[in-house]
Amino acid sequence: MVLSEFLKYSRGEVLKEYKALRYMKGNNSHFLYLIFTAGDCVYVGETSNIFWRIMKHKAKCNNDSEVYLQEHPEKRTVLILEKHFIRVFKPKFNKRYCQASQLELFIA
Repeated sequence: MVLSEFLKYSRGEVLKEYKALRYMKGNNSHFLYLIFTAGDCVYVGETSNIFWRIMKHKAKCNNDSEVYLQEHPEKRTVLILEKHFIRVFKPKFNKRYCQASQLELFIA
């Protein structure tokens, strides 16, 4: 899987595009997101509410950051992809999950 398969947004664009999720509960979509700053992947994560997750990532995601985003119907798929991209990019804010033994905590 390559980044061209993701939707690419700025932080502001994500907040504008997914504003409708602000008060939604029981969302059946699951998002895989990768945050890049200055060309480096700084964080890989998953969430069912991308609006609030990006709102909370103020320290990791600023206005100059790029957010690569994919939406999936199944959480299991997103967890597997999250594990994969943490292994590939070794983002600085995912340090605690970059050790091989800790990655096995995710669904295989």
